[in-house]
Amino acid sequence: MKKWIWIVIAIVIGVSVGGYAYARHSQNENIYAQAMKRGRLQISNKNYTAAETSFTNALKRKPNDEQANKVLNQTQSFIAANDLFNSRKFGQAKGEYQSVVDVKKGNDLLSDRAKQQITKIKGIQKNLNNYTKIYDQALDQTGQGKYTESNSTLDKIFSDKSIHQKYYADILKKAEDLRNKNNDAISGNSSSSSNDFDSSNSDSNTSNNPNVSSNKSASLTSAEKKAAAAYKGSNEYTVTQKQKDLNGKPITQAQINSARQQISAAGVDSNAMSDQDVRNIIKGAHQKGETIGQYVKSRY
Repeated sequence: MKKWIWIVIAIVIGVSVGGYAYARHSQNENIYAQAMKRGRLQISNKNYTAAETSFTNALKRKPNDEQANKVLNQTQSFIAANDLFNSRKFGQAKGEYQSVVDVKKGNDLLSDRAKQQITKIKGIQKNLNNYTKIYDQALDQTGQGKYTESNSTLDKIFSDKSIHQKYYADILKKAEDLRNKNNDAISGNSSSSSNDFDSSNSDSNTSNNPNVSSNKSASLTSAEKKAAAAYKGSNEYTVTQKQKDLNGKPITQAQINSARQQISAAGVDSNAMSDQDVRNIIKGAHQKGETIGQYVKSRY
């Protein structure tokens, strides 16, 4: 009789423990399923951070679940890709979107949206490449003193209907700055600062550098004029007309002033150079098929 009672008790305990374990397992399965469902819904609503949280909660219920791991990693990659895209790091963003697409049996909606973004990035990169080529051509024309032609080239950028999209803000700003410099050169405004500097610093530059001359001959003493005439080196007093020409045409003061701006922009002190130094740079850049900035950076 006693043994029978213990058997009954053991059966009751076993059933109770089994029932609890089953109930707990069933509860976990239900919470997991609900978390996965919420995650998919959040993706549908484009609430990707909330979807990431839902998939993380699902993994807490089933830590080694393959599907939850897949969609969580896929969602995190998509979030990272969006951040890179918004930062205009298009090459890196395209790589992250591709990793979303590459997930097998993941979330199809995420994969489709990633494919759309990759197509969009390819179009943006194509436009950026075209705009950059146009800008480089215009920059080269500016370096040659062809300011009106440079503006006409830049118009190809400004007239494009896509240029005002946020993806092209950087190249648009560069094009606008170049157009402003061209307009200043055309109107003669760009020469004022350079001329002012030459006037205010001519005495000190001439005394320290035999290649720099004063703009006003009246500032030279008789001895200085005699020394200048006797000097046999290559300075402003002795250069030939041919040295002042580019392709048989005189290099204008406007071209020199514009070149000084580009030299300074390249990190080199153009104020320490004579006009002939600047002419030589203009001619050298033209012969090498380079912009003023490119020519100066590689040689100074």
